[in-house]
Amino acid sequence: MINNRLKEVFLSIVVVLTLSIYTIGCADDPSSLGLNFIPPGETTGVRTFDSYIDTMLITSTNVRYYVNTSGSPNLMVGKNGNYDAKALIRFAGLSGDYDSAVVNSASLILNYRNYYFPVSMSDSLAQIEFNIYKITRNLNFSTITLDSVNSSAFGTVSQGNYTGSPTADSQDVVVSLNTSMVKDWLEFAADTAYSNKNYGIVLSPGNSSRVVKAFYSAVNSVSEGLRPQLKIIVTKNGDTDTLITSVSSTLSLVNTTLTSGNETFSIQAGISYVQIMKFDLSKIPSTATINDVQLYLTLDSANCQFSSQTSHSIFGQYVNDTAGGLKVDNFAFQGSSSDTGRYMMRLVSSFSASPFQRWLLGQSNYGIMIHSGNQTTNLDLYSFYKETASDPFKRPRVKIKYTPRRTP
Repeated sequence: MINNRLKEVFLSIVVVLTLSIYTIGCADDPSSLGLNFIPPGETTGVRTFDSYIDTMLITSTNVRYYVNTSGSPNLMVGKNGNYDAKALIRFAGLSGDYDSAVVNSASLILNYRNYYFPVSMSDSLAQIEFNIYKITRNLNFSTITLDSVNSSAFGTVSQGNYTGSPTADSQDVVVSLNTSMVKDWLEFAADTAYSNKNYGIVLSPGNSSRVVKAFYSAVNSVSEGLRPQLKIIVTKNGDTDTLITSVSSTLSLVNTTLTSGNETFSIQAGISYVQIMKFDLSKIPSTATINDVQLYLTLDSANCQFSSQTSHSIFGQYVNDTAGGLKVDNFAFQGSSSDTGRYMMRLVSSFSASPFQRWLLGQSNYGIMIHSGNQTTNLDLYSFYKETASDPFKRPRVKIKYTPRRTP
């Protein structure tokens, strides 16, 4: 009799525990029917969507998004294959006291910054060649991009030339300039109504160039003494003076053509190529609250071009519109690399609403722009596997944590 009673008590405890576990499980992950009984606006348990498991349509396009490089510490010039880099310099700070002076000599002094593209050891030793031409119209160095400048902005008569292979950091490169052009600059400094204006010069690479190399630009520290310099020796009223100025504006205009294959896409700084990625959110409830979004991209390291300047980071920006050119938010989400060759970008922030949340709220889905971390600095080239890669585990992956909500 006692044994039977103990058995009844034991079975009762088992039943209660089982019902408790079942109830807890239901509370954490209610069915769609159960959501109807939750007060409006209240959250339920967090759910996870994984594009590798749940499937998500991802589409992407490689496009040019022209950038201004006047803030770069690199002033790039040279050629390699279909890469062509022009360097623009405009000197200021010239004294207005030397009108009618005789210019005995004039020199452009550049300091090599030990950056080269491509990044192989043989390229570090390769030569560059360039001719110097006048810039023939007033260009705003702080805003212009490659697509806003054409060949008509540059003269066709050489004002100086250089051929050589700078290899050591800070190595001087001295180029003699046409004294008539520099005399015009001094006349213009004395009288801005002077007909021959000082719009600057362009260093245009010649066919003997085998590489793109960088010199220190105008944004580098004055104390380092590595900025481009203009040295002029003049004689006026029988007195000979040496004038030196390192006050200038600089800019690189780099051009090439990249073609994405079926397996990978490339993003490149400085030019710049970017990837527009779009994500189909049809499997996420339109009323959901997005808690976290992680985008994973797998690197095709064999086709990347990284240097000692590379930050090994990428950025994503919300695309606002595509009419009349690509428009993006100023705020950028950062992605970093891991030892496994994967980059992870978290597309949520306390400073900016997640793009995925915006799309769920009804904003137009123009996608995310993915670009290099050093977008305006150098020529970092990243290659990533795309959504059509033959290996499904190398394709982009999206993990979304969200909380369902019931609308009133």
